[in-house]
Amino acid sequence: MIFEDYYNYLTVEEFQQIRKLDLPQVFLDFLEIGFRTGLRCSDILNLKKKDINLKQKVIVGIAKKTNASIYIQLDEVSLSILKRRLQNTDNEYLFVNKSGKIYSVSYFYGYYRKAFDLIYSDQTDVKHKSIHTIRAGNYIFLKERGVLPIEIICRQRPEFFDIPKFDQCTSVYVINKFLK
Repeated sequence: MIFEDYYNYLTVEEFQQIRKLDLPQVFLDFLEIGFRTGLRCSDILNLKKKDINLKQKVIVGIAKKTNASIYIQLDEVSLSILKRRLQNTDNEYLFVNKSGKIYSVSYFYGYYRKAFDLIYSDQTDVKHKSIHTIRAGNYIFLKERGVLPIEIICRQRPEFFDIPKFDQCTSVYVINKFLK
């Protein structure tokens, strides 16, 4: 799905509010990586140490859903989060619980729902969003700030184009500038 007509997405305002909440750091890291990179939830959860190249500031790997190559240039905050996660785990995966098992999407969705309950606590009918709206929010955020759709799609949907290592400097610039 391309998110052009996708009305249900995480807005920048919601993202900014959620990241300030007192929620588990692993959830906040998941949220930051998802909103900043546009990776699918399953690809974030399956990130391995070998997928992160700190020197080149990129995520490389294979998408779990499509088997397409992943190549995402990282912004400063994503790089910092991934560097910390690399340093603080003995596991090959970056998002694992104390038992060494990869977190489930439902674990993060529970906190995502809680976040919406908190940021919309004054409303009686809270509209909860799917965890996948984080990724859609990345697309809309970048597009609204002038990043060309082909660049966003090459980040999020590499299976659509056979362009290895597509330049993503505009996306990285926009993310660094507007998501401090």
